[in-house]
Amino acid sequence: MKVPGSAQDWIHWIEVGGGAGWVRRAAVLLALLLLSVLAVYKQYHGPADEQTLLQADVGRQLAAGRGFTTLVNYPQTAAVMQRRQGRALDRAEPYPELHHAPLYSITIAAGLRCLPAPWREALFAAPGAPADAFKADFFLVALNVIFLWVAAWQSFLLARRLFDERVAWVAMFALLLSVGVWDRVLLVDGLPLLMMLSLGAFHLMAALDTPGEGEGTGESLTVGGLVLWGALGGVCGLLFLAEYSAGLLGAVAAAFAYWRLRGNDRWMAVAALTLGFAFPALPWMVRNVALTGDPVGLAAQNLALKAGDSTAEPAIQRTLFSSEAPALDLNKIGNKGLTGLQLNVKERLWSGGGYFLAAFFVVGWLYPFRRASTNRLRWACTAGWLLLILAQPFLGSGESPRLPVFYLLPLILIFGAGFFFVLVESTPTTRGHAGLATALLLALQASPLAHDLLQPR
Repeated sequence: MKVPGSAQDWIHWIEVGGGAGWVRRAAVLLALLLLSVLAVYKQYHGPADEQTLLQADVGRQLAAGRGFTTLVNYPQTAAVMQRRQGRALDRAEPYPELHHAPLYSITIAAGLRCLPAPWREALFAAPGAPADAFKADFFLVALNVIFLWVAAWQSFLLARRLFDERVAWVAMFALLLSVGVWDRVLLVDGLPLLMMLSLGAFHLMAALDTPGEGEGTGESLTVGGLVLWGALGGVCGLLFLAEYSAGLLGAVAAAFAYWRLRGNDRWMAVAALTLGFAFPALPWMVRNVALTGDPVGLAAQNLALKAGDSTAEPAIQRTLFSSEAPALDLNKIGNKGLTGLQLNVKERLWSGGGYFLAAFFVVGWLYPFRRASTNRLRWACTAGWLLLILAQPFLGSGESPRLPVFYLLPLILIFGAGFFFVLVESTPTTRGHAGLATALLLALQASPLAHDLLQPR
């Protein structure tokens, strides 16, 4: 890039040269920064649930070099460890963490380790007055906001790859201007981390959906293709470590491999997927089996538990000095799953930030896009969305706020925006006013967020 010399060169570079693009990028980044600061200032009230605080505590223990331990010592953990080790645990020592997937705690620990030691200590200093906020809370919100920025950029790149730049801008801004998204981000529960990982998985599927990679063209799967399939398995393994039920996206990736490939290439890709999944996930599962006998530790009991049910309350189960797992009740599991499924379909899909674009996504199932690869990825996205939304209410206890209907939202926005432009281009009248229609759509998307941000703090 040629560096401008005189003031006239600078003006020309900014107005008609390559600088115009950089000015637009700088304006977008500045607007994003101001929006983030305003949203945090007006709406952030600290961590909203016990699960987030527990994982943040594990992250602090990791950053201090104390391993996957927690300062919250549950009687159930003590009973399980006493049965496994044949001795009682010292109540003065931190207990091993057995209830949660570890990735969010790992990212918190990594963020803390990136800070200078004096800053890290200052985060956990007691507030000077009742009105002062706990500084570590703002570290969590900064981490989640950064994850959201990355997810927005990933949404732009994936939408541009599948459609065009117009769809990419709409999908990105729809994500950043959604009040439902900011509500989830400001819960600081790590949901944007799952957004990043799920988008990463579909980026890899899009990269793998190319002619010549064993797609019945007479060519064999290449070494580069195997590496990408292994990377896709690795991302699914990270999803499993972020939220155990999210690891089911690995099954969708395996089905995608079976669909797109032929002959031995199918099984080579599935083997690469499996190895990739095992690389991050297997050490954690081995550790849990050694401590509890189950690959997901005491999180396995969530199948039999249901938050809000006094006969199967997870919080009560953790306070019992008992190593016995709760009994499975098929009627209770079915009721729990169907209730959660009803909430997902009737309320959360439409209130989670998708709004009009969620409707465009659903209606768009009836329309084939021009690119065959875009259609295939849409059906892969739909399969993952349906599988996770169907399975998560049955597998979880209802305590986790990290739900697939929220962390798969960027994909819904991408395909919803794609179908929106199909409708805009369908008639000469709307085609001539595409900019106005886009501005109106984004204004409607942003109006609930604007309402919240205009209110007093």
